[in-house]
Amino acid sequence: MGKVMIQTGWWLADVVSQLLEPHERDAVRGDLAECGAGEWRALREVLGLVARRQAACWMDWRPWLAVIAIVLPIGLMLSHASRWWADDAVYTTLQYRLFDLSRLVQLGWRSDLFLPMWAAVTCGVSLAGWSWASGYVLASLSQRAVWVTVALFALVVFLGTLGTTTIVRAHSAAFAEHFFAVVFPRLIRVGLVLLPAIWGVHSYRHASLSRLTLSMSAVALLLLTVLTATFLEGSMTLGRGFFPSPLEIGADRLGATADDLRPLWPISLVMLWPTASILITTLWRRAPLSSSRS
Repeated sequence: MGKVMIQTGWWLADVVSQLLEPHERDAVRGDLAECGAGEWRALREVLGLVARRQAACWMDWRPWLAVIAIVLPIGLMLSHASRWWADDAVYTTLQYRLFDLSRLVQLGWRSDLFLPMWAAVTCGVSLAGWSWASGYVLASLSQRAVWVTVALFALVVFLGTLGTTTIVRAHSAAFAEHFFAVVFPRLIRVGLVLLPAIWGVHSYRHASLSRLTLSMSAVALLLLTVLTATFLEGSMTLGRGFFPSPLEIGADRLGATADDLRPLWPISLVMLWPTASILITTLWRRAPLSSSRS
């Protein structure tokens, strides 16, 4: 039992030390080994050092900008968008189960089958892209405080929809099941939001993407956002259980259709600012290189 506790103490100290810079991490490990510190003293020393380093990081304005400009607004929108995507996917799957494949000979029925599939793919890719861009810019702004801001980002993503519901949950008995109502949306948040955001952090910290790749990715995400803007807006209305008001419904008098008014269109601009930041900074860094060659 004592050996297990010792291993646990050193393991926790090693995990916490990951929040330090690599050179500082190695120095701390060497100092602790040299002075023969016990496992729990080592953990206290590492925790104290990490706390001091993190406090120093938050004396800068950039981590606070990351919280105000990305963690809170974009984390909240991604929370609703990911749940709306999950709920819509469940509802669409149930509709497919009732679909008569013999109707595929008719063009209209083929559209009814394939258009929702195409929308699900593009919206899912957009979710992952927005999350990746958010993680990338979080890392660039937060620097050494990045894992604190990422943890806050994850907290907002997972708790942002508490106390709300969606339109489709009121019309489908499938959401009475715990898996579809609770587990599946959380899996989507992990797969389409949290993991891409961590990938974005890794891409920035390790400079693993070329400038051309960054530029092309940013442009592609801009185009995807144009295609899926109504999905993002719907996630903040239908995805919060709000049906369009009579003043917002278009000439066909049917809610949630293409001719409805779009009062929430500016939220796409908010979602896009990390992508725009990546594109602008990438092109800005290229300008001195091209001018120096001429």
